[in-house]
Amino acid sequence: MAIQKQENRKYIYILILLLAGAAAFFVRWAGIEHITADFETCLMPWSESMKAGQGPGILLDYDGDYNMPYITVLWLLNYLPGRTIVKIKLFSVLFEYLGAVAAGLIVAHFAEEEKKELWFTVSCIAVLFYPSAILNGAWWSQCDFIYVAFLLFMIRALLKEHYGTAMILLGCAFSFKLQAVLILPVLLIFWWKRRSFSAAYFLLVPVMMEVLCIPAILGGYSVFIPFSVYTRQLGRYPYMYVFYPNFWALFREAPYYIFSNVAILSILAGLGVFAVAVIRKKTEITGEQWIEFAVWTTFFMMCFLPCMHERYGMLMEVLAIIYAFLNRRTWWNAVIIGAGSCIAYLQVTFGQDILADQWIAAAYLLSLGFFTWQMIKNWNRTEAETTEKSGKAEETGLTGAKAGKVRQKENGRILRKGVSALENTVMDFVNWYIPVLAFILLTVLAVVVRKPMIECISADYLPNLIEIEGNYHTPLYMLLMQVLSGINSSVLPDKTLFFLVKLLCMAADIFAAAMMAVCIYDCGGKDAGGCDRKLSAVIVYGAMLFLPMVLLNSPFWAHLDSISIGLLGGAWLLYRRKKDIFAGILAGLACALLAHYAVVLSVVICVFQFMSGKGKKALMEQKRMNSFSSICAVVMVLVSMTGLLLGYSVLRCIYKLLCFWMHPETWMLYPVLVLVLLLCFYDRRWMPVWVLLEVAAILDWGEFLYELPVLPHAAYAVLYVAALIWAAGNIVTGWLKQVKGKSVK
Repeated sequence: MAIQKQENRKYIYILILLLAGAAAFFVRWAGIEHITADFETCLMPWSESMKAGQGPGILLDYDGDYNMPYITVLWLLNYLPGRTIVKIKLFSVLFEYLGAVAAGLIVAHFAEEEKKELWFTVSCIAVLFYPSAILNGAWWSQCDFIYVAFLLFMIRALLKEHYGTAMILLGCAFSFKLQAVLILPVLLIFWWKRRSFSAAYFLLVPVMMEVLCIPAILGGYSVFIPFSVYTRQLGRYPYMYVFYPNFWALFREAPYYIFSNVAILSILAGLGVFAVAVIRKKTEITGEQWIEFAVWTTFFMMCFLPCMHERYGMLMEVLAIIYAFLNRRTWWNAVIIGAGSCIAYLQVTFGQDILADQWIAAAYLLSLGFFTWQMIKNWNRTEAETTEKSGKAEETGLTGAKAGKVRQKENGRILRKGVSALENTVMDFVNWYIPVLAFILLTVLAVVVRKPMIECISADYLPNLIEIEGNYHTPLYMLLMQVLSGINSSVLPDKTLFFLVKLLCMAADIFAAAMMAVCIYDCGGKDAGGCDRKLSAVIVYGAMLFLPMVLLNSPFWAHLDSISIGLLGGAWLLYRRKKDIFAGILAGLACALLAHYAVVLSVVICVFQFMSGKGKKALMEQKRMNSFSSICAVVMVLVSMTGLLLGYSVLRCIYKLLCFWMHPETWMLYPVLVLVLLLCFYDRRWMPVWVLLEVAAILDWGEFLYELPVLPHAAYAVLYVAALIWAAGNIVTGWLKQVKGKSVK
């Protein structure tokens, strides 16, 4: 009876799939006659130039920038009856159905046995009726789902441990679109972490690309045609923003020749830090987590890569749908991504103004931030569960060869099948020294990223370098400018003062990042989230060098906040070592250079004293803090007297020290961002606060770039208020926990 019931359900699911497939086809057929500019100017001329009956040599008449396998398809379609527009669109639609099947197979792979048919059916239908998928092929005549379908089947093959098949499918994906590269970061991390197959398997990718280009090679093209096509594409569209609503929709006027390399190298740094985080984890990564990582890496790249067309996010969007079935709590992410993509498609395909891309970009950045927070929480929870299982195994007396194997896995030195001994040795060596290598690589990338930004001159900042009167900086700051000016005129007359300030900013960024990394490392053996000290240090070092808030503040605008940040980091380290006088001196110098840091420091001290309680130990700590504060204040005032060297009076020195109050909302944002970033390493609950503040700062500071609001002021005012409320909630919750803990004791 149960078997009969299961058979009946299977037939019902098949019927539902057939009906849904037919309905999805009719939706697509409604747009089959829709002619777009891309079809008229590209696809139709390409197809007409390659008439049937003339052999592969006719492929030489093609003059576009698509790779040859797709052009070969256009040529072969000419042998079939029917109108060109219908044949081209139906070929893309075919892969939309294949991609839906692949997505369903991936979801079913993780489902319980009795629910596999259900989730296969539901996920297939979700992909088939995904708005961007419908618009991409049937309405817009694009072919993005072809490479996406191959990549989805590749993921399925990896899950089934068919690694040769996976690499062949990857080669097919690369043969049709360069955008297949979006899957490469997570694939390489997967290969390195799992060690399930040899690096030699990757050679199947170029081999498959050559195989699919055989007709073109027979027609007269070079054997390098699978790769030379893509090299010609690079830099063909020299714009940071090409209709995709990502970060560069907010800064669309940014010059490509400067910021393209900045964006790409910063993304490499971010992916590198992520790779270190994955490799440093001792526990195994589950299949669901790999899908989650694939969503994050593709989303991260699409949010920050330059020159992205609106259709390039198809892989990310489908992966988000797949992962939403694996983790129901991430449906909000798939909905936000899908809604933004659908609006972008409608605006480009039909030329309608529905919603400014800046709004979608802000939503994407918020969604990426909150998805990152959720991913970290899931990661920590999974690791805690794995550790608990390992502990139980030890308690039950796990001994012998099995116990040795577990220990080998924990040390990351197990020789897995498919990986040669040489590969395993190299991987172990790199894993052992990966924090050091990460610090070196991040430093080099930071210098390279900042080099082209030396040319960026901030209009609001130049007068502060040249004029002593009429600016808001402190006496110590202006004395520093005078010293640099002297060096400029006497030692480096061929360089400008602004160039020297930019070099100082570069050095200060590295100094501040290093100090923050040391502070995080010094906090203890493990932070609140269970992340090891070396990994935490690498993450904060990369964040302090490559986050948008840093790249906007220091390399772009040439603000010297990093000097004060680094000095305050040194003050914190000295304070922890009971060297209160030296700590106060460093903090005083930091605040004397940029006086608004004194306000942030005062708020931190007040919150600390409020939460410290009234015990004997707490009172002693409060006395230390008061002593530190007094030394800091005295040093601030004394150092401000350097203004006497500039011709200021004593009263004017004090006035210049307090002059920052004229624009407190601008000055204080950066130190608050850094403070909340550090709090994220102490308690993961601060991550939403940082995400809200970071996005608000990007929108806010964009106004200074354009001298007009990126979005209405109310938009980022809401983000500031939300961050403030969340931060207050964290403080109150922490205080209540502390009080409860003391009462229990």
